[in-house]
Amino acid sequence: MPLDARSPDGMLIAAVLAGEREAFAHLVTRYQGPLFKAAISRLGQRALAEDVVQETFLCALKWLASYNSKYSFRTWLWTILLNQCSRQGQREARHMAAGVFKCETDATSATSSPLEALLAREDGRLVHELLARLPQAQADALRLRFFGGLTFPEIAAAMECSEPGAKHRVKAGLLTLAKWVTDPCIAATSGRAEPHDMIEPHNATNGRGYANGE
Repeated sequence: MPLDARSPDGMLIAAVLAGEREAFAHLVTRYQGPLFKAAISRLGQRALAEDVVQETFLCALKWLASYNSKYSFRTWLWTILLNQCSRQGQREARHMAAGVFKCETDATSATSSPLEALLAREDGRLVHELLARLPQAQADALRLRFFGGLTFPEIAAAMECSEPGAKHRVKAGLLTLAKWVTDPCIAATSGRAEPHDMIEPHNATNGRGYANGE
């Protein structure tokens, strides 16, 4: 059966491992869009995001033989991306303060709300500033949920936390954003984030920059 963009991940991976390197291009096409959105949300710079996504695919290709097919390929790929973003972020943190974070997401409710309207804006300045104020674990959980379309078990696997923990991170992040969006003072303070609002590196963190216990 010929391979194309509709071929399942497993079939494409098997082809790559059998020596058909061109099959990997279909995996790149399938996932590079969502991965890039998450990377630019995390890093705030297009060039850095492009580098991280490229490195993610290079690492995936290099270590593809070690991938366990019992688990979701996209979860494995998103785990690599988060690790690459953390490494890049740590390098950037040595030279500059935290940058602007970008976020876009889908509406999660059947009814319209200020939160949904805000999250639907890909380039809204307020979105970037509010996401930057969230704890990194919550922001990454939202990126995986809405950029990557990952399920809660997949988010838990990618972030190395429990499934209830993954649900809590998404819920807590959304509730905090909803509170900020409905606060009439938010618009007035937009663009003037105080230092304590910015995400600072934690001394006690796991490999992805999440505070222990989050």
